[in-house]
Amino acid sequence: MALDTVSDYVTAARVLLQDQISPYRYPDPDLVQALNMGVLEARRLRPDLFLTSFSSLPSFTTNDATAVNIDPQYRVSFVYYICGQAQLRDEEDTQDARATVFLNKFVAQLLSVQS
Repeated sequence: MALDTVSDYVTAARVLLQDQISPYRYPDPDLVQALNMGVLEARRLRPDLFLTSFSSLPSFTTNDATAVNIDPQYRVSFVYYICGQAQLRDEEDTQDARATVFLNKFVAQLLSVQS
């Protein structure tokens, strides 16, 4: 999967969340919002990733073919962030640990390539 569009990110997150059968446990707007939050968090951690668009960060509204212009080496990190945010909303104790793993992986991958 190329992770070029909003739909690609939502689809990839659904695979990790084991949420591939409709009706979905995690609605599309929730996953798209998590992608938006991931962009904000990435800017906080790595503002250099958004130097060309510092004044206006990308924001997405629907699960569609809108392009997501993120450096390819960081794209999977955003899938982990989406999954972590989705898992945080679950009330089961086991989901909290899983959410933490996804969110920590997002941070670790964003910061590991930094020189």
